[in-house]
Amino acid sequence: MADFHAKSIKQLTKELKTDLDFGLTREEVGKRQKKYGPNKLPEAKPPSAFIIFLRQFNNLFSYILMAAAIVSFLLHEYIDMWVIVAAIFLNVIIGFVQENKAQKTIFALKKMVVVTAKVLREGHVHVMDSEELVPGDIIFLDAGDKVPADARLVETMDFQVNEAALTGESVPSKKETKTLDKKVPLADRENMIYMATVAVAGKAKAVVYAIGLSTEIGHVARLLVEVKEEPTPLQIRMKKLSATIGFFVLVCCLLIIIGGVITGRSPGEMFIFGVAIAVAAIPEGLIAAVTIILALGMTRILRKKALTRTLLAAETLGSTSVICADKTGTITSGKMVVERIHTTSGSCSVRDLGKRDGELNQVLKIGMLCNDLHFESIEGPPEKWRLIGDPTEKALIIAAGLANLDKAELEKDLVQVTEIPFDSYLKYMATAYQDKKAKKIRIFVKGATERLLSESGYLYKKGRVHKFTEREKEKFLKINEELSKKAYRVIACAFKEIKVSKEKLDLKKEVESNLVFCGVIGIRDPIRPGVKEAIKMCLGAGIKIKMITGDHKLTAQAIAKEIGLPAQDEEILSGDEMDSMTPDQLEYKIPKIKIFARVAPKHKIQIVDALQRQKEVTAMTGDGVNDAPALKSADIGIAMGTGTEVAKEASDMILEDNNFRTIEAAVEEGRNIFNNIRKVTLYLLSDSFSELILIGGCLLLGLPLPILPVQILWVNLVEDGLPDFALAFEPGEKEVMKDPPRKLEEPILNQEMKVLIFIIGIITDLILFGLFLWLWKTTHDLVYIRTMIFAALGVDSLLYVFSCRSLRHSIFQKNPLTNKLLVLAVVIGFTMIFLALYTPFFQTILRTQALSLKDWSILIGLGIFEIIAIEITKWIFIVKKKKAYA
Repeated sequence: MADFHAKSIKQLTKELKTDLDFGLTREEVGKRQKKYGPNKLPEAKPPSAFIIFLRQFNNLFSYILMAAAIVSFLLHEYIDMWVIVAAIFLNVIIGFVQENKAQKTIFALKKMVVVTAKVLREGHVHVMDSEELVPGDIIFLDAGDKVPADARLVETMDFQVNEAALTGESVPSKKETKTLDKKVPLADRENMIYMATVAVAGKAKAVVYAIGLSTEIGHVARLLVEVKEEPTPLQIRMKKLSATIGFFVLVCCLLIIIGGVITGRSPGEMFIFGVAIAVAAIPEGLIAAVTIILALGMTRILRKKALTRTLLAAETLGSTSVICADKTGTITSGKMVVERIHTTSGSCSVRDLGKRDGELNQVLKIGMLCNDLHFESIEGPPEKWRLIGDPTEKALIIAAGLANLDKAELEKDLVQVTEIPFDSYLKYMATAYQDKKAKKIRIFVKGATERLLSESGYLYKKGRVHKFTEREKEKFLKINEELSKKAYRVIACAFKEIKVSKEKLDLKKEVESNLVFCGVIGIRDPIRPGVKEAIKMCLGAGIKIKMITGDHKLTAQAIAKEIGLPAQDEEILSGDEMDSMTPDQLEYKIPKIKIFARVAPKHKIQIVDALQRQKEVTAMTGDGVNDAPALKSADIGIAMGTGTEVAKEASDMILEDNNFRTIEAAVEEGRNIFNNIRKVTLYLLSDSFSELILIGGCLLLGLPLPILPVQILWVNLVEDGLPDFALAFEPGEKEVMKDPPRKLEEPILNQEMKVLIFIIGIITDLILFGLFLWLWKTTHDLVYIRTMIFAALGVDSLLYVFSCRSLRHSIFQKNPLTNKLLVLAVVIGFTMIFLALYTPFFQTILRTQALSLKDWSILIGLGIFEIIAIEITKWIFIVKKKKAYA
């Protein structure tokens, strides 16, 4: 794209072949519309419901179970086949209902930029849909207009544009027409305006040079399309776990089938064994359980005022190791507010505005009357007033409103006669009013502190005018310096009263001598409540915070210091410095950087990418259009509830209360989610491992199949299903926020879990083998023996689930009533065992028989013995952990 900011207006019109006074002809517009297309962004179609449904089958567990169902069908084991098919569809339906992530980002962008435009064509101004604009069109803008395309300014009158949505800066950009240097960065191109930004003051005339995807906002849209959806940490871990289980199952099935055939068993019998092993080893309820845990986590996070837009985002929060916090709208509110007022009586905050004294009243009065803001509506409290104009002017009006000043009442006896608009050279704005009663001209001035101090000969003190001493001037200069260091925009206020007719008034001359100085106002984009405390909590949880902003270094440094992120000069990196660095250089330097200043959208993506290459799980916060690509690229994108629709649609989570502290609460919930996933995984895999070893061992010893595939599915889905669902409701443990962030490569199954699964499996198998061999030798009744093994597996899983509630605490330290749902699930589980054993319908399907009281005493005794063994193993690990922490 041509550097139009570095070209003169004459060069501009020549290159774009347009006329500033006539515009384009209808014929020329038609040609350019054919060449450049409409001024809009491309549309993308979201996946259909059918595609989302089909995607639910695309996992290894489903493939293995489908293969098992086909083998059951070929072997005429129809009951087993239908039970397996039902298990597959249960998981598919849960996944389909929960997955509803629509790709709406491009649509939000499109919705944002479709506006009308005032266009000069063939010498006449027309109001038309912005989609009809072409390069070379001459457009006109007033305060309140959305900019319809990227354009170069050719005429301005006190014109200001709020570019926060694009650049991240909350202070409006004051526009001019002079030619700039080629190297001037985007945020400082004061002779340019960009699509989707908003004019807040003045008037302007401009020449369109870019439309649609060629605009700066179009580049953002293109970046969003180009950003790849990387798998989340949980997806990676689940994929690895599935692959490990799948490979293990296939190898076991093949070895057992081949070994059985070699030892003389029939292929048909061995395929039944193979199906039994596959069904035993696959934790059928795991995918459904994880989905339910994530859905419950989303609900809990929502209660804390954060909306997670995808299931996986809820868990990814718990893995977060770095938060890239956008300053404007995230750390700060994104609105300019009067925070400090200093007069001769002292200083006050915005909270003290109701307690007005004479000096404070005069300062606020000047701020209200020396103001060119337009009032659209003043209904409700001042914060809700609808005002059009510069955000700084808005802040002054709102502050005066909070102090119960009424502009209409103030102007009751005053008539404005003239004004001097703010000028960057003069460094002040002035208004003059005719006082009807006193027959005086009252002049109100606001501007740069240094300029007004130099023009002031008097000081307003205790309701009277006094001579202004040099010592008092030094005091206000010091106040100005202190406020500037804290990132305040400082505005001084002064006034003057003269007896002269309005016809003879020379306002500029009067302003530049003998003003009465009143005080200074500190205005800034305030830090959100609770941010400092939330950052402290995140740092305590081992999470690194990096502040990203479009502001200058000094402003960013002052804000960072105030929120508890003090940064030295070497810990700050600017967008210009990033432009001269290679990806490897940025990756090397990024761990030391706390603040990124003067950044553009492309820099935010580079920051996220560099952190991800270092295996950091990165969360990016933001609220503007400029944040959208990085929000989408990050492991978890966090948008503010009051942010742009584009940012929300590109994000994974939306903070409804705009409170940074909510992120800390959501991270804690994310860690609890992962812990509960681990508990469910431990519970289900322990059962699966036990069943696998039991079946394989019987085969190697030449014994009959100890449990049927349909009985295994009943245990895995019915007996284990409700308890693993109830584990999803397990309350979080307070120690989670003392743990460091999980490493990206850390698996779901850690060393402790593997040992516990092995111990549970071995103990269970030794017990069941002993039971099977004893019953086989004493009864040779295969239906009775399989019923006992079936019941033993069910009882064991319903008892040791209480040991799986915590890997940090013993079963005896956990009150079972803190998870009443689990107690209910266990009661229902025992009820289902009774139904399976004592009702004719289920006896037929599951091939079971009724058991005696003696049989039940054996089963309960074996279950208690297993819990004791598990708790001893847990105690060893708990002691080891305590020593490590110490």
